[in-house]
Amino acid sequence: MSSFDPPADHPADPGSGFGPEYLGTERDPQETGEAPRRRRTALVAAAAVAVVAACGAGAYGVAQLMSGGTSPATAVPADAVGYVSLDLDPSASQKIEAIKIFRKFPSLRHELRIGSRDDLRRSLFEGVLGDSDCKGLTYDHDVAPWIGERLAVAAVPSKGKLTPLVVLQVNDETKARAGVRALEKCDAADLGPKTGIAFSGDYMLLTEKAADATRMANASQSSALADDPDYTAWLKRAGDSGIVTMFASKDAGTEILDEQKSLTGRAGRAEARQLQATFKDFKGAAGVIRFHDGAAELEVATSGLGGDVAAAKPATPGVGTLPSSTAVALSFAFDRTGLEHYLDTTKDALGDASLGALLGTGEKSGLHFPKDVETLLGGGFDVAFDGGADLHSLVSSPDPAKVPAGIRLKGDADKITAVIDRLKAAAGPDAGVLKVRSRDGVVAVGTDTAYLDSLLGDGGLGRTDAFTRAVPDAARASSLMFVGFDAGNGWAVRLGDLLSHHDPQVRADIAPLDALGMSSWQDKDGVQHGLVRLTTD
Repeated sequence: MSSFDPPADHPADPGSGFGPEYLGTERDPQETGEAPRRRRTALVAAAAVAVVAACGAGAYGVAQLMSGGTSPATAVPADAVGYVSLDLDPSASQKIEAIKIFRKFPSLRHELRIGSRDDLRRSLFEGVLGDSDCKGLTYDHDVAPWIGERLAVAAVPSKGKLTPLVVLQVNDETKARAGVRALEKCDAADLGPKTGIAFSGDYMLLTEKAADATRMANASQSSALADDPDYTAWLKRAGDSGIVTMFASKDAGTEILDEQKSLTGRAGRAEARQLQATFKDFKGAAGVIRFHDGAAELEVATSGLGGDVAAAKPATPGVGTLPSSTAVALSFAFDRTGLEHYLDTTKDALGDASLGALLGTGEKSGLHFPKDVETLLGGGFDVAFDGGADLHSLVSSPDPAKVPAGIRLKGDADKITAVIDRLKAAAGPDAGVLKVRSRDGVVAVGTDTAYLDSLLGDGGLGRTDAFTRAVPDAARASSLMFVGFDAGNGWAVRLGDLLSHHDPQVRADIAPLDALGMSSWQDKDGVQHGLVRLTTD
């Protein structure tokens, strides 16, 4: 089968998962006497760590891997609350897109060594070994005969706690079992009992205890995560499949809060309150990293995470009316009661005393909560920096009056200006450098008066190719960030030259960058979506 053939059985599999810190309570091994147990657990966790290291360091030889096989989610029990998978054998279209993008960057092209079939899997093997003394073991003899192209890490409830599970696609069960046991023998004196190993379909399951591995394999065969309605629904919300897929179930928030309760005495009440505020209404999440339409992108979907602060609809005028030469832009719109939600969330996280001190500090500066905050930010705001800036002057001898940057506030211009005037008066004479311009319900604040005037019209940013490719959902976005690397005659390359003293390698690696877009929006069902896209020339 050609390395560019699509997988024989590769269901859509985009999800959103947990960081390792939520997979179980960490205790001091010196206090619990669990050092051997922790070393054994490390063998299970090392696979996930090695994947990240291999992807960051090293080698999209993934493009040459053979196709075939099912999703790792078919070997994970349906009650898993967190799941992250890596597909080293994506569809042919994604392989082509990835290669096209990576080859544009000289440093990546050299580091990733595109074309070596086993680069990524070999890096995984070396990452698992780390500093261990494993003389006599080789990738070609002990790993290559059995390791597959897909793997996943999951958090599965077991006897009142979350148990980590690693799932590896394998080609030969006997050789896979022998390979893991050979790895164990490298540190036999410290590992203690053997790592739990079981098999389900095309996958080997690794857990800390043998009983857990057997139980999870049996559970996945009767009820797998891949068939769970919540899992498949969240994956659909996150869009097409990709290289990395992530999932967090609706029970993930409860598990995190229960875990935090056992640590409250050590972690502190503030952290517990913040987690409570963040996850009390959590309904699930999913995410996927993929290569699509000439861009690398991350798409996520979630509901009930941290309250509904963002607006369901974007504020007007949108960020697309900023000058077409904009290098960096940030835009955010609140819903009608978004600021109240935000202050309530802050109060839950900080506590009454800390919040009172914070509000008191603001009032001493002439700001009255929450009325003035709602006046300033209630209609949404944009922050912009222009690509035509004289970067050399900004770095060497900046003149505040010539910095092409500003903030646009939307709402009642007279009320907004009055609040700004009070803040300037409280700040003293130095605040005189700050200028204010307004027109048609839009107030621009900055130091360069000419640039502020340009913020009050329609500059056409939203009609540029760089913006539309990086932020395809701008029309419905309630918040977004945009970086146009080519704006202002290539400000990013100019900045790279300035900071690297004209290093040609730095220039060559910056030049292919076109734009970065980050946007979020809320659909009619109240699900919050986010999209991050990096495009190239």
